[in-house]
Amino acid sequence: MRREFDKTRGFTLIELLVSMSIGLIVLGAGLQVYSETMKATFTTSERSEMQSDFRAAANILQRDISMAGAGALGQQGLATSTVGLPSGTGATAPVYPCSTTSCNYINGAPVAYPGSPAAPLLYSIIPGYNLGITVNATEGPTDIITVSYADVSLPLNCYTVDVVSASEVIFELPTTLASNCVLPTGVVTVPALNALGIGLQAGDYILFNTTAVGIVSNVTTASTTSGLYSAAYEVTFATGDPGHINQPTVTTGTLDQLSVGVSSTLSAVRLMQITYYLDISPFDGVTPRLMRIQSGHNPAPVAEGVSCLKFSYDVDNNGVITANQPSMPAGVTPNMIVKVNILHMSLRSQLHGTPGYQSLDLQTSMSARNLNMGQEYPIAGTAY
Repeated sequence: MRREFDKTRGFTLIELLVSMSIGLIVLGAGLQVYSETMKATFTTSERSEMQSDFRAAANILQRDISMAGAGALGQQGLATSTVGLPSGTGATAPVYPCSTTSCNYINGAPVAYPGSPAAPLLYSIIPGYNLGITVNATEGPTDIITVSYADVSLPLNCYTVDVVSASEVIFELPTTLASNCVLPTGVVTVPALNALGIGLQAGDYILFNTTAVGIVSNVTTASTTSGLYSAAYEVTFATGDPGHINQPTVTTGTLDQLSVGVSSTLSAVRLMQITYYLDISPFDGVTPRLMRIQSGHNPAPVAEGVSCLKFSYDVDNNGVITANQPSMPAGVTPNMIVKVNILHMSLRSQLHGTPGYQSLDLQTSMSARNLNMGQEYPIAGTAY
């Protein structure tokens, strides 16, 4: 018996080629849309991350600058708004910024204080025009800036100061605290000077009566001199610190100015001396970053990708305001600064294998509030 089968016609070669071509076109279009979507997502994510980093860096920078002079060096224009540093016969010119081991953080070299070496001075704000690294040749060298203010987290004013020598001071805590002992918010007892995290550390700056400053080299417990005190701490200011602040054999601008013994008028405060500058990340040797070094401690990165940092200053010279001074012109000193302007702070993205950078720029101004307070509230009947 004969069986018959239905014959089904298949695709021709031409039809297969056409359908494959159409499929490849559709697939290619889909891949292109996916690729562009991923690029847009990456760009948006990267820009969001940059904005977050930028805000954080700018907030830290603005916080420190706005605190310049607070509780430490006095108000703008006052004679007490500067502190003399070691100078004169036998003195080595002091430098900054320093850790406990080095001062070579700005272009591989230390920076001299204003007035060095004849009469170096510590100001609440120290401009550093063109002292930083060059990231972009067309923009030229970047700036650095140094500010100083009191650290209220450690109430040193609660302690009685007993000067033993130009390199040793005993801090004793009275059993009955004086009225000028002001504790930080939330603190109910005076912290020990050797307490972890908040106590004195090697590299800390101590300012005595706005007249002399020393760098802490060591803190140990000591015996109290009488029952009037509940605790005592020996703080040494040994010679040999990298910044040449401790020079006990020099009589000008050192702790040698302080009278030996206990004085009811002598008080101390921990000073925050903070410098901002740019360097290149050691991890890739390319990425610029914003650095912050506090007192005599190791520098710490604030934000990566900061490629430009430029400042100018508004100064008050006997009631005459001169704006946007990149450096201090003749006749103008840093204690006349009343406002700091960030002329140009740029943050750029990482390359991640793609050409070019995304970038953000900041221009803003910050009032050095403690330095211009005297203009609004005269002190002892003196108008500023």
